Amino acid sequence: MKALLSFVLLINGWLVADAQSIDQEVAATNTMSQYQAGIHYELINPAWPSDGGLPVVYEFFSYMCPGCFSFEPIMNQLESQSNGDETSMNFQIIKVPVALYPQWEPHAKTYYTLKMMGELDRVHQAFFAAIHQYKKQFRTLDDIAVWLSASFGINQKSFVDNANSFAVDSMMRKGQQMIKTMGINRLPTLVVDGKYKPNFDQLKTKNDILGITLYLTQANQ
Repeated sequence: MKALLSFVLLINGWLVADAQSIDQEVAATNTMSQYQAGIHYELINPAWPSDGGLPVVYEFFSYMCPGCFSFEPIMNQLESQSNGDETSMNFQIIKVPVALYPQWEPHAKTYYTLKMMGELDRVHQAFFAAIHQYKKQFRTLDDIAVWLSASFGINQKSFVDNANSFAVDSMMRKGQQMIKTMGINRLPTLVVDGKYKPNFDQLKTKNDILGITLYLTQANQ
């Protein structure tokens, strides 16, 4: 927990500091000499297999992680760089909810369930805010179902049934396999294309994170 709290303070520091625009940062730093394997990012071997399509940025996170909540503005900026218009870069973002502790499991299941029910875009930010801004306590799926019903009109029984389904269980098991294969031991963590893991300890600002992540999405292009 000490490491997690230290990382939260580091993330908050990034978000408070003023930085140049993303485009200026990437243009100034996007060079081979700027980013070195073993220093600015780790190589994952064996890599998580790619489907051969667009490069993927995996974000490993938990709704229960304060640092992940603070990291959301960075993820929103990354997503704005991959939105498919002519000014964007060609990559996709896949979020992987992590249950580092048993009490985090309902929240990870909630992510997959909302995605499966087509409700994720509507609820994702609000669920984060409910936990970290409004200090709501969600200990069980039933607690979450009551809040979803009151806040978004989502049927409680349908949510709980889906959360306990084989489909969500399969997604949870795949997530655990990804965590093990890619060596995820802190949150949030980014992994690019299943083989490049930016080293947040060596990256001083949020634009450093954005710059190296965008750089790594193009590394094999």
